[in-house]
Amino acid sequence: MLTYPPPRFEQQKSEVLQRYRILKSETVHDASHIARTAALALGTPIVIAALNERYRAWYRAAHGVTDNDFHNLQEFCAYANLSDDAFAVADARLEPYFAREPAVMGAPNVVFFAGAPLSDPDGKRFGTLCLIGNQPRSPAPGQIELLKSMAHIVSQDICVHSAGRYAVQGLINAEEERCALYDLAVTDPLTKALNHRAFFRFAEREVQRAQRHHHPVSVLMFDIDHFKKVNDIHGHAAGDEVIIRLSRLVTECVREADLLGRLGGEEFGLILPETSLEAAVTLANRLREAVKDLRFKSSEGTFGVTISLGVSQPGDTETDIVPALDRADKALYRAKRFGRDRAELMPPAIAESACIIQLPLAHRASDAA
Repeated sequence: MLTYPPPRFEQQKSEVLQRYRILKSETVHDASHIARTAALALGTPIVIAALNERYRAWYRAAHGVTDNDFHNLQEFCAYANLSDDAFAVADARLEPYFAREPAVMGAPNVVFFAGAPLSDPDGKRFGTLCLIGNQPRSPAPGQIELLKSMAHIVSQDICVHSAGRYAVQGLINAEEERCALYDLAVTDPLTKALNHRAFFRFAEREVQRAQRHHHPVSVLMFDIDHFKKVNDIHGHAAGDEVIIRLSRLVTECVREADLLGRLGGEEFGLILPETSLEAAVTLANRLREAVKDLRFKSSEGTFGVTISLGVSQPGDTETDIVPALDRADKALYRAKRFGRDRAELMPPAIAESACIIQLPLAHRASDAA
């Protein structure tokens, strides 16, 4: 009985299949439409395009055969791959090589068999186009030539689609890599918020856009109250968890267009396009209340944190974000001096000494007490 193709054939086929990534995708191009055409043109009930790699057969185009029949056809595919050209076996039942093959003695009951190698543009083989019939026949020379032409079409069809898919996937991979590198360049690795440099760059663009279109833009600065105590008592891992969850909470509370940046340690900045000072103060207090609901666990027990916030806006003639952030930062530290867990507002026309406190009356009364 004929053995499967020797290693040199196997190595060649493996190289071709790997080069075109034909077997690397879950969704491989289906050339069954060509198999159906070949069956009609050559008058055979079964047509199979088999891609052979390392003693395995992968069937990528078939007509007239069920999945259960495939494993019985290995020997026929091997014979075709060892042949220098297209060939035909008029009656496999009379051939010593094939007479006792499972595919001859049982389903799919092979009698007539013809095959032509599938090759890449360099002429290297990677599979077989097989014709199978249940009645003995001797194909005319013209039909063998047609089989070779069909094999050439199937080869081109599989290689072109596979190479095209691989090229597109290469572009997708390159774009994903570019995006990943971009993310590394602009985001803080711990919180995934914008890093210091990216925050200032994008904030600058938002201020300039707001000036061009005469839209408001507000800025928030906030940090975690007594964060050093969190690290000292609960450890730096717990401190990192606080920063991560705070960043996540703020991201969930703001719009997609808003820009959150980690400016250093436990300090964050927030740019709010098309947002008035009043709306910014409302958001600041909403964030403050939401943070108080967070609970964290460490070996020292369960704990919570609070934040202090400063709010401001660029002036009408300011095209730079720095003055507005500076005012928001001063408002933040004013909130610290007034007892923390509060929001302070410093509009562009108000000096630091005249800063307006934006807190609920109940909160102000408790501070006064």
